Amino acid sequence: MKKYPNFYIRPLAAFTLFLILFCQNIALAQIQTDDNIKGVFPSQMFDTRSLSMANTTIADMHRGQSIGINAAISGLIQEPTFIHFNSNHNWENNFMQYDLTLPTLSNGPHHMTARFGLLHRAVESMPFFNPPTLPEPDATMYRAELAYAIAFSDYFSIGTLQSISYTTTNEEAKYWNYFADIGLVYAPDGPISYGLIFRGLGHQTTFEIIETGQTTLGSRLAQQSLEVGATLQYPADDKTFLSLSFSNEKRFGEEGMWYKAGVEIIPVSVISLRGGAMVNFEQSLFIPRAGLGFDAGVFKIDYMIAPKNLIGEQFHQIGLTIQF
Repeated sequence: MKKYPNFYIRPLAAFTLFLILFCQNIALAQIQTDDNIKGVFPSQMFDTRSLSMANTTIADMHRGQSIGINAAISGLIQEPTFIHFNSNHNWENNFMQYDLTLPTLSNGPHHMTARFGLLHRAVESMPFFNPPTLPEPDATMYRAELAYAIAFSDYFSIGTLQSISYTTTNEEAKYWNYFADIGLVYAPDGPISYGLIFRGLGHQTTFEIIETGQTTLGSRLAQQSLEVGATLQYPADDKTFLSLSFSNEKRFGEEGMWYKAGVEIIPVSVISLRGGAMVNFEQSLFIPRAGLGFDAGVFKIDYMIAPKNLIGEQFHQIGLTIQF
């Protein structure tokens, strides 16, 4: 089995720490103190398949389109080169989000992937949907992300996702922000792989809609969370029929633990059926997810829906993957 030298570890750790501290200082210098903040801009960073399985795929090596769920996966994934696109519409705040993931560039154990995102308010009335129930800030957010993963062996990888966003309003307010996460994947020979991800390094862009109807911008520390999970594939080869994923997430500053489970069944080679749920017993919350996928070889189309009428949890998303 191929192994990589241990001397990569210290330079990687030092570089990551330096970059995080440097970017954190930039974001800290921009914080606006405002006691009347109305909300935080939503940021849906997961691919469609992961969302349909209740965000449990932090250790899933079966499909690797998303660097948002765990950047370390790109260090071990063995898939053809691809371009991946997602489109998300949140029915409650009427926000549209798009993201485009470019092909991964690899050099030995090093893997880098770029992704670009756009968030904006949708048109005033969308067919088949009720009017939004949450505030609709008049703003547009642009996001650029870079994921870096290093594989220390054929079965262990560490990765980090660095994200910089630029938000602007029609009143010409402008705001820069920074966000990052760090994760790892351990995938020994066999059907089970394991993952860990820490999210929340940096800040979230906030908004306030003042009495005149104008939107002002600000920032606050991002909510931090630690998540551990595992994925079981059967059979453990390229013709996987069943994929089960489980994870537990602790969102710091929030009551209780989130317990998650997701499943994907592939009855025929071109169709995937998916579902999942997130449960927080202390808050008495149950959030279901569902989705499906169609694999036409070069093209893959995924769709998911989050029907739960909970704040920020009523949306749908479609994804397109082009392999070459």
